[in-house]
Amino acid sequence: MPFIEVKNIDGVALVTLNHGAENRVSGPFAAELRTGFSELAADPAVKSVVLTGAVEKFFCNGLDLGWMMQQNREGLIAFLGEVALLLKDTALFPKPLIGAINGHAFGLGAIWSSGFDFRLMRADRGWVCFPEMDINIPFLPGMIAICEHGLGKPCFREMAWTAKRYNGVEAKAVGWAREAVGKDELLPRAMELAAMMARKAQPAFSLSKQRWAAEVARIINELDPDAIRDTTLPGA
Repeated sequence: MPFIEVKNIDGVALVTLNHGAENRVSGPFAAELRTGFSELAADPAVKSVVLTGAVEKFFCNGLDLGWMMQQNREGLIAFLGEVALLLKDTALFPKPLIGAINGHAFGLGAIWSSGFDFRLMRADRGWVCFPEMDINIPFLPGMIAICEHGLGKPCFREMAWTAKRYNGVEAKAVGWAREAVGKDELLPRAMELAAMMARKAQPAFSLSKQRWAAEVARIINELDPDAIRDTTLPGA
């Protein structure tokens, strides 16, 4: 796959995102992420997953607005529907999912990674931010659902309403990040956590996760399609 690299290291799939300099989400990138998640979920040799960015400065810097500006309205509606399904895939992913957030996670990057089971950040570099209230873009229902599911309502409300940029130490303090560590510790600590989580019993883990995230999936299925059609879309 052109935008993601997968290495299986003793049952832990290390997924490296490499879509341009900032890992902004376009239609092709979203489709490849969904395909990758499906393959990882089905692969019995994969017991847990770690996601990180190929470029040090960015984990995922949100939507690819340049790509979106080139699409017509129906294409944009289809794309946002694909993004909503990516969030559903993330919430329901049947194996432990750990983010080694090596750089900035803004907008959709912050929303998507809020659905991971655990997030580790660098203490020395990188921010997480939900800028939507400053740039006048409303959250879709499914975006709110996955963030509240992954973070809890108080944490998400504080971060979303203020649109503040949080460094790793601050993100750990509010509960977005599990750990904030140095650059050289980030990936080893994420892999260590993933190896521990890989030993959790199946199908107990996957069934519990699906039941826990059932409301997220329902909201994405039932509410997002109409909300997407009612959204003002760039270039359309």
